Amino acid sequence: MTDDASGDFPAALPATARPAWTAYQAMVASKARHFDFMSLLDRKYEAGGRRTLAEIAHLEQLLESHTLAVKGFGRVMAELAGSDAGVRDALVAHLHGLNASLGAEPGAAH
Repeated sequence: MTDDASGDFPAALPATARPAWTAYQAMVASKARHFDFMSLLDRKYEAGGRRTLAEIAHLEQLLESHTLAVKGFGRVMAELAGSDAGVRDALVAHLHGLNASLGAEPGAAH
């Protein structure tokens, strides 16, 4: 197991943090898919193209997927806080350090 941005479960965290880690990774992945497609559409628009109805629908689907991932992460974190606040705090500290090392702004997790 590694302790980096690869998505592998960090060895420094207790096993009880795994569901929240998995939910966080799903949230990050859904955000990336949404932003990547939005960027693709922006480049198309800047080149004089127009978004199709299918592209708009796909973008909305990606946003909905990300919204559900954010809600899922929030739910799992609330459950973890209720069962073991110390593990929740350790995960939050780990995510903060990971995001800081990647150059992410505070609060930019979703």
